[in-house]
Amino acid sequence: MSQEIISYLPLAAVLIPLAAFILVICAPNLAWWRTACSLLGSLGTLIAVGMMYPIVSAGSKVVFQVPMVVTPLDLTFSVDFLGFFIAIIASFIWLMATIFAVDYMNHEHNQGRFFAFFMLTLSGTVGVPLAGDLLSLLLFFELMSLASYVLVIHTQTDEAYSAGNIYLYLGVFGGMCLLTGIGLIYFSCGSVDISQQLCMVEGVSNYLLAAGILMIIGFGIKAGMVPLHIWLPKAHPVAPAPASALLSGIMIKTGAYGIIRTLNMIYTPDSSFMSGENLAAGVSNLWLLVSDTGYIIIWFGIVTMFFGVCIALLQDNIKKMLACSSISQIGYIIMGIGVASYLGYEGAMGLAGSVYHILNHAFFKSTLFLAAGAIVYLTGELNMSRLGDLKSKMPFTTVVVLIASLGIVGMPLFNGYASKTLLHHAIVEAYEHHHLYSLYIAEKIFTITSAGTVCYFLKFLYFTFWRPAPAELAEVKKEPLMMKLGMGILAVCMLFIGFSPNLVLKNFVSPTLASFTLDSYLVNYLMKISFWHWEDLGAVALAFGLGAVFFYAAQRTNVYRLRVPNWLGADFLGSIAGRLAIILWIIISFPFTLLQNIMRTASQFIYKKVFALLQSVDYRPGQKAIFRSINISNIDFDMILVLVSFSIILIVVFYIRFGLEVFRL
Repeated sequence: MSQEIISYLPLAAVLIPLAAFILVICAPNLAWWRTACSLLGSLGTLIAVGMMYPIVSAGSKVVFQVPMVVTPLDLTFSVDFLGFFIAIIASFIWLMATIFAVDYMNHEHNQGRFFAFFMLTLSGTVGVPLAGDLLSLLLFFELMSLASYVLVIHTQTDEAYSAGNIYLYLGVFGGMCLLTGIGLIYFSCGSVDISQQLCMVEGVSNYLLAAGILMIIGFGIKAGMVPLHIWLPKAHPVAPAPASALLSGIMIKTGAYGIIRTLNMIYTPDSSFMSGENLAAGVSNLWLLVSDTGYIIIWFGIVTMFFGVCIALLQDNIKKMLACSSISQIGYIIMGIGVASYLGYEGAMGLAGSVYHILNHAFFKSTLFLAAGAIVYLTGELNMSRLGDLKSKMPFTTVVVLIASLGIVGMPLFNGYASKTLLHHAIVEAYEHHHLYSLYIAEKIFTITSAGTVCYFLKFLYFTFWRPAPAELAEVKKEPLMMKLGMGILAVCMLFIGFSPNLVLKNFVSPTLASFTLDSYLVNYLMKISFWHWEDLGAVALAFGLGAVFFYAAQRTNVYRLRVPNWLGADFLGSIAGRLAIILWIIISFPFTLLQNIMRTASQFIYKKVFALLQSVDYRPGQKAIFRSINISNIDFDMILVLVSFSIILIVVFYIRFGLEVFRL
């Protein structure tokens, strides 16, 4: 069992941006003040999280408790390497986005409000991976969701409010799913700790099955998993670019993080539970359940990645294309989580691939959204069909976009190659485990999806940067310094990851696996894996070749001019989901509504009869003598009943408190 080190660092990591939020709202219109507070808040958070590295890298946990915050439980922090890994990515990229926002937000209104909620959202986002129990995690999860709503509707247009409403409604629904799931886990296990639970080994009840489904739905909404993705293509494009970068690059990863903690930890047996005959049988049954669930999650991931590619290909707006791309990329991560669960004790490859891709996607997708912000900031345009030749007009942004694009398509020597290679190995391993033909098909869809990613990024690069510019495109100025700085640092980091994949795997990805029940031999094998086999390079070449063919065919057939059918659109799916939710709520609430109506009618009847009875025996001067004989000194009969009732209650309480002691004496 890992050693626990008590430290204020996790609390500091969430309080620093919270303090920055308070300071910004004190003087929101003072430009230098809000800029300084935001930059120092982001930097302070990064430093607080970074200072935990020596502890977690040594295999220990950073823990801290704040009493009675999540009443009646404590607000707890418990940071292992995975929690640290997610938090350090979030805080680092948040700092880069804040740097970018200093210049970018100059053309926006309500800058004070934006930077204030930018910091408040950071507090919630960093708190999610640092939380030590499910209720604390939910507290930060809801803080992140509610604060980021203000960022989504920042422009206050009809489109922004529409997107914000869907984002908020689904966020609240997801939160309710999580709260219900947490309640069922606490009811069944008596604990809300984010750790392996003995009750799971003793037998997974229907309550625990329902809790697991609700947890995956709640986290899946935030992750953008199909069919829970409908908020994502609407919310990301309308938010300012720095917020879009973090919505896509960081916040959807908290959903993936939650699924990992739920499926691969809470519902997975710990090695210490394997002693004893009954426990050994329980462990076997639990592994079987987790494996079956993992198979389902694999297909959720496959469908999500393929669906995301299909709708990304049909987008003309850059930010909408990147938002749909995020759906596809989160599919890779979910698929890896599913493989890890499907293979169980031997699932190290899938989990490592997902964690590695969380890192890589955070970098290249945040960079691409910031680059889209630079494009709209300097040209006022986001539709690819109205852009062109930006390679000569915005050379710095072109280089940054090229680095990020080569990363996301999985080009060797760029950051996405290593994680996609691990994920490809994982789905192949899943097929070889039982030789299910369906998983063979899943691996082929993986390859086609990778080719589709190449296709829509070729479209993006060609239409936006390489083809001749339309005559109506205005003169383009150079990118401001702070925007260059934010994008440039991220680009350098991507190149470092791309050139040193094994270094990152050994020092940052593999240590995250220590908290999970995995075969130590396979974990050690990961540290020695080589990414430069001809088979892996050939898979990349195949994806690039197919992607180029798809791009050429799409150009010749004008496929890009097609529009997403209404039945695939977010509005249609959202309306269907809303109607289904209303019908489901009516069905679920009908017995309670019926019982409530019966109780209300009965209570009203009893109240009227009792009131009439008491009123009939009240003292009324001039009435019959019987009323005067019932009443005492003109005191109403109902008042006498109240006094008698209180007397009986006092006697009972006195007896409970002192009666037994009197009898003993």
